[in-house]
Amino acid sequence: QARRWSKKWGDLPCGQITQEMVQQHLFERRKISAYAANKELRYLRATFNFGVRQKLISNNPTDGIEFFPVEKKAKYVPSAEDLDKVIDCADPDTQDYLWTMRETMGRVSEVNRLKWDDVDLQNQSVTLYTRKKKGGHLTPRRVPMTLKLHEILMRRHENRDPDKPWVFWHRYWSRKHGQFVEGPYGDR
Repeated sequence: QARRWSKKWGDLPCGQITQEMVQQHLFERRKISAYAANKELRYLRATFNFGVRQKLISNNPTDGIEFFPVEKKAKYVPSAEDLDKVIDCADPDTQDYLWTMRETMGRVSEVNRLKWDDVDLQNQSVTLYTRKKKGGHLTPRRVPMTLKLHEILMRRHENRDPDKPWVFWHRYWSRKHGQFVEGPYGDR
């Protein structure tokens, strides 16, 4: 979004961007979809609010602009049978990963950052950390292990590389470092 805004308004000081200019931009984005336009409005509003709070600009040109109406559809929630089919098709490491997500109801980011220090096999619990709280602070939540999860984590713990703190990790080429690196998944 920021590149798009810079291309459109880059020659203007922020204080000279008007509500009409923002509305025109949103109408153009609306041609893609109402979702795209509303997402853009949320980001613009947050950016301008930051500028107002920091006293970089005096007003927010998005104030008073309404969101476009959207038709919300019910999301498909897969059945237990569908989940089992997907897990059965995966390779063994991915099966462990998917079972961990299913049995903890953890987010991808929570399971990706899971370390052995967060796994209590004796008391059969897992501590997951999320940034979904206000302020973005890393917040722990303790989840009891099911028998299936205990079995999986026990087996992985016995076969783990003691030099790796993560439950799920991979070896990948890092463009940043120009070499192969071992570490947790950033996304999966």
